[in-house]
Amino acid sequence: MLIGVAIILYVALNADDKPNLAIPEAAQSEYNQLVKDLNANRTQDALKLIQKLLVLQPSLTASTRVWLYRKQGYLHSQHRHNHLALDSYLNARKLAEDKNTDQANIKLLRANIERNQSERDLKQGYRNARFTGIAKTMQEEVLILYFYLNDNRWSKWSNQDRLKNQANIDQVTAWFKHQSQRYDIANLSFKTRYFFVHSPKGITKEWLRQSSFFPYAKSLISKQVGYDSFEDMINALKETENQNVAVVLHSNGKARSFAMSCRKTKRKANCQNEYVMLTEKMEKSAYSWATQQVQAHEILHLFGAADLYNIQKAKNYATTDLMNYYSNTLKNATLDPITAWSIGWAERPKTPFSITIED
Repeated sequence: MLIGVAIILYVALNADDKPNLAIPEAAQSEYNQLVKDLNANRTQDALKLIQKLLVLQPSLTASTRVWLYRKQGYLHSQHRHNHLALDSYLNARKLAEDKNTDQANIKLLRANIERNQSERDLKQGYRNARFTGIAKTMQEEVLILYFYLNDNRWSKWSNQDRLKNQANIDQVTAWFKHQSQRYDIANLSFKTRYFFVHSPKGITKEWLRQSSFFPYAKSLISKQVGYDSFEDMINALKETENQNVAVVLHSNGKARSFAMSCRKTKRKANCQNEYVMLTEKMEKSAYSWATQQVQAHEILHLFGAADLYNIQKAKNYATTDLMNYYSNTLKNATLDPITAWSIGWAERPKTPFSITIED
């Protein structure tokens, strides 16, 4: 799970919606559509139009470009894309007659960026975990085995909770498919099978992280689902031998979610003990907006993606990638080339940090 979810919400920044702009005739239709998109809060469409208008910089006045940069910064800030918003306001300040107008927003954005760096210095490089375990690559058909862990105490699932969660997972898999289109990945599909597993022992957030929990969970799951072993169950539920399988356990109690993924090693190893442990409570809270992003982030780990938020030289790299920073909603997050490479979608990109090829 990413650190720094609890950042300060943005206030309206430079909401001067009726500027006296000099829009050339060639750009009038784009500007009119931009106003409609802004009024309808179609932020992604508005950002695309602003970028298109800014390409016409030679024919736009300085005051018009300042307004566009400020609007761009405001929209990026609504998406929690602090770095992009900061760049926009810095560009506005360069062109503005009053250099102090944008200073408060620039200061706020820099402060918000710094609030998300609490684990930035934990690692020097990126861990390669491509093509390992039972979830080798996110291509073709992916089978998600989703287990609701219920102890009727700390982790208690109601029918309403499960319906709410399944709607979240539908959004997560739709986002994966949408992102795959950027990399020309064809025929990506998901099948999710849900299981309700009762634990006679009480579950605690501390026990979930102990080495004894997953063997207990595997035994519990295989017995209740009706297989001799957890591994027999996985093999039986695969529709083809090449199908990629993601194992997700979900306790309906609030703690920090995590993933245990197989490492890339020099020797061949039949690693099967990889899974996601979600501890996202199905309730409306100050942080429930991030639930889908937590689920997508942790599932990506199983397919080889590594965290970016804890790498020193990734502070200003892939700044809208889900493995580095959260957006205001999952649909506004991105899956950038480094993460696309790790899950088998793209060639290895250049990075400002080292990549450990094998352990």
